[in-house]
Amino acid sequence: MSSTDNSSASPPDSPLRLPVLLAVLVVGAAVIFAQLGKFPLFNPDEALYAEPAREMLEIKEYITTYLNYVVRFTKPPLVIWAMALSMNLFGVNEFAARFFGAATGVALIGVTYLFASRYVSTTAAFLSGFSLIMAPLYLGTAREAITDMPLAFFMASAQLAFFHAFFQKRKVYALLGFAMVGLSIMTKGPVGMVLPLGILFAFHLLRGDLKEAWKAYSPVLGLILTAVIAVPWFAVEIYVTKGAYFQEFIMRENFQRFTAVVDAHKQPVWYHLAAMVVGFMPFSVFLPGLVKDYLTRLTLTLKTPSESIWERYRHLASSLRNLGTAESLMVYSALWAFITLAFYSASVSKLLPYTLPAFPALALMVSHYIDRQIKRERFLPLALPLVALVALYGGVGLVAPHLTGRLRDCPAELPPLVIGFAGFGAGVTFLSILALRLKKMRLGMCFFAVGTTLGLAYYAVRILPVVSAKWEGGLPELSAFAGQSSLPIIVYDMRKPGVPFYARRQVENINNHDVFLVRLSQLEKAYVLTRTKRLEALSSIAGLKPVGSQGSFTLLLWGQVKESQPVNK
Repeated sequence: MSSTDNSSASPPDSPLRLPVLLAVLVVGAAVIFAQLGKFPLFNPDEALYAEPAREMLEIKEYITTYLNYVVRFTKPPLVIWAMALSMNLFGVNEFAARFFGAATGVALIGVTYLFASRYVSTTAAFLSGFSLIMAPLYLGTAREAITDMPLAFFMASAQLAFFHAFFQKRKVYALLGFAMVGLSIMTKGPVGMVLPLGILFAFHLLRGDLKEAWKAYSPVLGLILTAVIAVPWFAVEIYVTKGAYFQEFIMRENFQRFTAVVDAHKQPVWYHLAAMVVGFMPFSVFLPGLVKDYLTRLTLTLKTPSESIWERYRHLASSLRNLGTAESLMVYSALWAFITLAFYSASVSKLLPYTLPAFPALALMVSHYIDRQIKRERFLPLALPLVALVALYGGVGLVAPHLTGRLRDCPAELPPLVIGFAGFGAGVTFLSILALRLKKMRLGMCFFAVGTTLGLAYYAVRILPVVSAKWEGGLPELSAFAGQSSLPIIVYDMRKPGVPFYARRQVENINNHDVFLVRLSQLEKAYVLTRTKRLEALSSIAGLKPVGSQGSFTLLLWGQVKESQPVNK
């Protein structure tokens, strides 16, 4: 995989490097933080972290985490600690719950930019930053109160710190990498160590320089640092729960989730590949050309007179060691993306954001590929993917009007937003193609990135509030109203851990109808919160009367209680 351009060497420091970085961060922060606290928490995902953070502040228990005032074993506490701190600063609200995830999302854009500018070019850095801002999976995850964006930040920072430590001979960055591994473990468990160190090992095994890598990273000291960060809390938690935490988290949430279906999260083997391609749009349109380029260069490298596998490996290793730092970073990024994808694809249980830690690697590879084409003034490798993107925008615009009737609980406001963005994106992309045709290569790609992001800022950022209002609208108000009373609150036949967040107290979750009837018979008075579509099944229960409905939810009163009623909407 030899390099035939100057990108293999570290680029000279551009005077525009820091001003452009500032501009990228400002745009990224503006898009990610826009109306961040203006829509209800998504259930169950966001509430599973926001409510434990609220309870941590309320009961002042900072070691063991709780959900609905019951010990929660499913995740380490770092993100919950961060959310609790945000709530202490900004109040108990949606913005505070989402602040840490959004902040790490902006920070990861900055880290990716710095590495691209250091090892490729300022143009590549600019494009790498915007490719993350524009990616729907990245943007959506950064605007949610879940663990995946902080995990992506810590894991990606570890990967890049290790790379910098090796090629710049600076062990302090290796220690930084191991510290980030420790924080990754405290974010989501063992995967925070398995993936970064596994990718690092694969990279140096491929290069045939494991001994040199051992000296560069000082792994014994580094792993001690990782253990100092990660082990104490796990040890204390396992001790205070008498081993229950080990059984629930290590065995169920990690080993069992990888080897079996957990929480009905079964998906086909190609699920994460599709999620990665769609989630990294629109820059994923350049991935076919990038893969072809990489495979071509790899094939040329592997062509040797020898038939021996060992000799081919030695030849490949020697070729990789002779690459410049930019090309080495691309090889590293390719392994990073591939191993992450393969790891999660092999897992039986799959969730949409799992491959997010690979997105900085995709951003580095795609921006480097585009930068190569710009320097060579190659029109077709840049224009053809954009033509395909215009066609895709057109197809999305045609399909969008049919979404309302086809998708479950699709908001009526969603199709117009999708059509508007598709039209705007098609127009921007077409103008970018024209700029490329006029040999304004750099201008065309920068216009594409900035213009599409402006469309995102207006259209896409509005999608989460619209969807949240459809799925969760009314739940905060009804929960808060019921929470003002001392009456028991029963959440019937729906998984909504956000109810205690808005009620500010414990609730009872009952899904079985017979159990529900028994529980009502034990209570003189109670509030019941359920979906409006469940009312028909409850209409025959004497003494259970609706007192208010909002959105898709209804609050009912069990018993004879004279209290003010919420206003129906």
